Amino acid sequence: MKRNVMSVFVSVCVVFVLAGLITMQFADAGAVSHEGTATVKAIELDKNIVKLAHGPIASLKWPAMVMNFKVKDHALMQGIKVGDSVTFTFIQSNGDYMVTHIQPDK
Repeated sequence: MKRNVMSVFVSVCVVFVLAGLITMQFADAGAVSHEGTATVKAIELDKNIVKLAHGPIASLKWPAMVMNFKVKDHALMQGIKVGDSVTFTFIQSNGDYMVTHIQPDK
């Protein structure tokens, strides 16, 4: 009887741990993305940060401002340099605003 109780307890714990891991893995997948246009003011790839002077972000009711954004992947910044006008997409992730897509304006 003790063995069955222990087996059920371990099984329940495993299910909760797996459910937590799955939830954490897909947390960003459900994040709302926002889009904007900006001028690149600084790039700090060693810190995964890009400083953007962006226009208003309607979806967040933000006015134009200059702020730092985390960069999801260094590869996103290839071909982007300080002074470029860009269009970018970002999400809020773990309390930070993270750029998920960025491209120079044509």
